[in-house]
Amino acid sequence: MATVIEPAIEIPLSPTLQVTPIHSSANTDAPVARNIEATPTPANVTTDILIDGDGVKATLKSLDKHFGPLRIGEVWVSRVELKALGATVNGQVISAANASIKTPDQAFLNALNFNSATVETRVKHADIADSGVVATLFFEIACKRSANASALFVSARPLPPDSGMDRLNQLSHAAQTLDIHRVDSFENAPGWVSKSKSYLMSGAGVGLQAFGIYSGYMAMMDAIKKGDTLEAVYQGGSIAAEFGSLIIERGLTKTGEAMLRNGSKAFGRFPLTSAGKHLSRGAGLFASAITLPFDISDAVSSFKAAAATSGKEAQDHYVAGGLSVAGAGISLALGAAALAGFGSVAGPLGLAAAAILILGSMIYQAARVVDDIDDYIELSAHERLRSGWFAFTGQELDQEVLDRFKISKAFSDYTKQRDVSAKALLEGAYKNFAQYVVNGSFSVELKPLKIWRYQWDERAGEQAFKLDSETVIIGGDDIIDAHDGIPTNLAGSVKGAPGDDKGVFWRLDDGNDQVVGVNDKPNFFSYREGTKTLTGGSKADEFYFETTANILNQVTAPSRTSTLDGGEGPDTLAFEGRRPATDTRHIGYDINLQTGKVALRSHDQTTTAIEIAHVRAIENISTLRNGVSLVTGSSEANRISANGNDHIAAGHGDDTIAIRGADCRVDGGQGQDRYYIADTTAITTIIEDGEQLSVIELGWPIEWIQRWQIVGTSLLVSSLRGRDGEDPEHVLTIENTYQWVDGQRHLKNGQLLFKTQDGYELMPALPSLMQGAQAQDVEVVVSSIGKSAATEIVNGGTVTLAEQGPKRHFVARTDRRVEFVASPGLPGSSRVIYLDYKDEEMADVIVNYHVEKRAGVSLNSHLYYSNINISLLLPSKTVTFKGIIQASTHANGYSGRNSLKVTTAQVTQDIALVMQDGVSYRLQLPALPYLSDAMEPGNKLRKAADCLKPRYGDYLFSRPTIARTVALPATPNRVDIEAVSHNGIYVLQGESSTYDIYLASNVIIRLMTPGATAKTNNASTWSLFTARMSEAIGRDDIKLESERLWVGSALIELPTIEDDVPVESVSVVTRSGNIYEAALLFEVLQLYLINAQSYSSLDSLLADIRLHRQRNELAARVIVQNLGTTTKTNDRVYYNSIKDYWGFDNDPSLQIKPEDLVIAPAAIASLDPSEPA
Repeated sequence: MATVIEPAIEIPLSPTLQVTPIHSSANTDAPVARNIEATPTPANVTTDILIDGDGVKATLKSLDKHFGPLRIGEVWVSRVELKALGATVNGQVISAANASIKTPDQAFLNALNFNSATVETRVKHADIADSGVVATLFFEIACKRSANASALFVSARPLPPDSGMDRLNQLSHAAQTLDIHRVDSFENAPGWVSKSKSYLMSGAGVGLQAFGIYSGYMAMMDAIKKGDTLEAVYQGGSIAAEFGSLIIERGLTKTGEAMLRNGSKAFGRFPLTSAGKHLSRGAGLFASAITLPFDISDAVSSFKAAAATSGKEAQDHYVAGGLSVAGAGISLALGAAALAGFGSVAGPLGLAAAAILILGSMIYQAARVVDDIDDYIELSAHERLRSGWFAFTGQELDQEVLDRFKISKAFSDYTKQRDVSAKALLEGAYKNFAQYVVNGSFSVELKPLKIWRYQWDERAGEQAFKLDSETVIIGGDDIIDAHDGIPTNLAGSVKGAPGDDKGVFWRLDDGNDQVVGVNDKPNFFSYREGTKTLTGGSKADEFYFETTANILNQVTAPSRTSTLDGGEGPDTLAFEGRRPATDTRHIGYDINLQTGKVALRSHDQTTTAIEIAHVRAIENISTLRNGVSLVTGSSEANRISANGNDHIAAGHGDDTIAIRGADCRVDGGQGQDRYYIADTTAITTIIEDGEQLSVIELGWPIEWIQRWQIVGTSLLVSSLRGRDGEDPEHVLTIENTYQWVDGQRHLKNGQLLFKTQDGYELMPALPSLMQGAQAQDVEVVVSSIGKSAATEIVNGGTVTLAEQGPKRHFVARTDRRVEFVASPGLPGSSRVIYLDYKDEEMADVIVNYHVEKRAGVSLNSHLYYSNINISLLLPSKTVTFKGIIQASTHANGYSGRNSLKVTTAQVTQDIALVMQDGVSYRLQLPALPYLSDAMEPGNKLRKAADCLKPRYGDYLFSRPTIARTVALPATPNRVDIEAVSHNGIYVLQGESSTYDIYLASNVIIRLMTPGATAKTNNASTWSLFTARMSEAIGRDDIKLESERLWVGSALIELPTIEDDVPVESVSVVTRSGNIYEAALLFEVLQLYLINAQSYSSLDSLLADIRLHRQRNELAARVIVQNLGTTTKTNDRVYYNSIKDYWGFDNDPSLQIKPEDLVIAPAAIASLDPSEPA
């Protein structure tokens, strides 16, 4: 059965799929697919009447006549016309050698290119009345090419940027990356999602992208033909410049009139393209999906992501102020006593020698103390002598000497510390941002300190404490003018690697400072208390005010207020630090960018605010964490980060507000505002006027959103909070969404676009009029589908959890057992498992484990637990978790009795389960019955429903979607599926040929022949080989259920059978070599080839045949390989299941008696061509 395979020519697909051509199928006995008798002649063929014949063209014409034109998508084009357009295949001009195919396959389309100059000449000068024909052709070709295919239009020299052909290449690349399959199902969407409208809108999301690209082709071809300038068509923009956003955002709005001038042509042609037909079939009337966004006055604009400004942590410098000297007398006594332990050997002489040694050590130590002090301060000869003697005798040094030493050493250490940290910043966190770090001046002073004693003698007059002093750092007053650059030899400056865009980091700390920053560099000012006069430059400057408890408890206004001047450029003022948990006199700041006033904000609204600073030319604000601040924005585009329980009035301008505080209220004012709401928030209120589009980005995934309601005149969005939704819900309120008019609620603000963390774009479907005053739920339209993490398909078998492997698993609804196994040393990780069952179908939860009882000390007993496994019992399926619970090595856990110690178990892998209906659980430890286990140790099996901890809310269920569509050639090919983790459905599109598919475990494949579905071509013949699967496939592992064929853990999705449609031929080759046909018309399995050598005896072979016959699972004529008779062994034997007799292939008239049959003794012949026979 094995056949020789041609050298592999890999079609560029994903690493999991390899497609190679073969001479013929390894399954030579596969039933023929049910085919049609004739193929209708297509009507919409692109003609080649303008081409005169010569040698090559005549050959291409003969191919067109013999095979018919090539069908690419929904366009029919002759090979001659492709030649006229300058087509090449793998760099060679199109010819009979490379175009002798009936249907273009993926390799041909990927290798197809067009000479740009020839295309322009052909479009300009050929007598083609409608340039849209050529535009449609190129659009269809681009849509069918792989995403990584080379440029469609090529030239001997690089194409000029933004030229017509260069922009066509951009359009082609955008078309190649289109994925219209991601909108194919909203079956498991949350209940608040409008499935029909979402299909239209998300179809329109991808559809608008496709339509925008198609319209671009139409406009470009029309411009080339008419000789129009490209600037007139595209107004300086390229509709394919932003592949990550919808074409409607950049393409249809910014290309504006030029594309809409071609609207009638585009609308007329686009539904006839393959992309248009697919979207039409899935979304109903495509025109409704395509025209919906045109009814919106302003489309979604792309925003630049706001850079999150993070201040530096407050630096607390502690400097060792005193020098501790061990008393010479104590050391001498301890040393002598230690040596006295050996007195019996050493004797009095040894003790004397030891005393001399210890004395010498103490003298050396005293000298070192004096030397160390002299490194920091200059000692007079008298001070040297006194200090040395005091150090030797254990007396305290002179206080004046110690104070000088403490101050000098602290100054030196702090200077070194700041230099080291500055270099670390320039080489680390600030490497790409700062060229200089400038440290402010400082001084060191002594502060009185009480050192409390552990013991003291009051009768002797001792106090409970000893007075001492410690050093403190005092910020100096700096006056620096660096307008033209950092002054040479500026004290405290540390230089890093140069860079044009790098700035200067000013670390000023406390003090009254006057600093003018570098004009042509960004300046980063970090400062604390004191009066500051800081001036930025022409770049984006940042002012970091480090808030302390002293500032928040300030009673009186400062004698002079600080002045912060940002200068030109977008500048930021950030209030660093955090308001203490204890009460403070002031709770935050009042920042008014219109008046420039910055004041401390009190609990008591009647208390006069304490103004502390005045700002000028500062546009952006970051508030104090855990504070309660009030921010009033300016008329410019402000960026505001609300980090506390703040009130924000952003004012006019297109503002960006990041909301991170627990309870914030934000009024965006006029302008097109953008909001980001972090998952640290709890209550957020937004006020918008509805005049322009507002974009609200949520810092959590779509599945956390639970409800959308209209309450009064506000839109409320409720979302889960906490790891399992256990915290109070997050409530986002959009005020003034409606307004009361004559007792009815009229829509005031319908321009709201929500974006989730996982990339979904949502638009609430708000009715224009609402009756009554009661709260009403609203549906939401998904306008763009996000991208979730890949979900591994698990149809059956064992899944070994890995640190770097998949973290999401889809467990299919099969009767195959599934085990998730974690090794003992696996680091902890979080993962989600989606079970394709409803919650009510969970029959039971059981835990099995082993417990060993051992005797401990003092009549105690110890229980040692091991092999703790959790199993979920589902309909015809068991899902088991092994190794996710580990017990400690030692029995030191409490059991409820002091006399019984146990090994403590813990869940090492964090696993959440999500059911089909959105119910979710988290696996947790079962309650182990210690006392019962102590009475009867051993292997245990118990019910353990408490292993499932319910999670609050409804969660999004994830099932596999299409991962790759492969258009197979119209010749025999082999498809190898790699034995790796599979995350989606592979669609294999045949072209009326034979295909050998080598399956892998836990894979989903969809087989189809588009031409057969359209009744224009014959069906395909598919042979599914199972030798590479991890599990051995036999008859009981094959199940045909309507349009789903299960082969072990592999699922094969089959086409729907309709009247007069060619039917695919599908065969399954088991590991033993038996071959079954999946008869799709009758939904039965039929064994039509048997490998006799896979049976232990002739009796077992005959018994298996009888069993198949009883189940009506035998073909009328069953070929039996490796079976002969006592007289003939080379002729092929068959079994007639209708008339129940045996015969030879080459002599149908001769019947064989069963007792004459003999199994050939040769080795098993493999049906896998990659395996030796």
